[in-house]
Amino acid sequence: MEAKNIIKGLFVVRICLWIVALGSTIYWINYSRVLHSQGIYAPEEYSPLFRPVFYTCLIITIAAICLSFFLHSVGKKLKKKNNL
Repeated sequence: MEAKNIIKGLFVVRICLWIVALGSTIYWINYSRVLHSQGIYAPEEYSPLFRPVFYTCLIITIAAICLSFFLHSVGKKLKKKNNL
């Protein structure tokens, strides 16, 4: 019974991580759209403003997805170990 609760908890955490990854992706897409709506199209202006936001969001997204896959493997091992 204890392993079942841990697996459910891991699943909830994984859902939250995927929501964080999605939110981060939506943020940089929206940020790019805002820059364009302000009339910033030239690479010399756009790139220095967009790049730091994009790289930060990309790192957050990749870390959240990797952690989610790691937690998935932990949950699978627990299921196998406890015959669930």
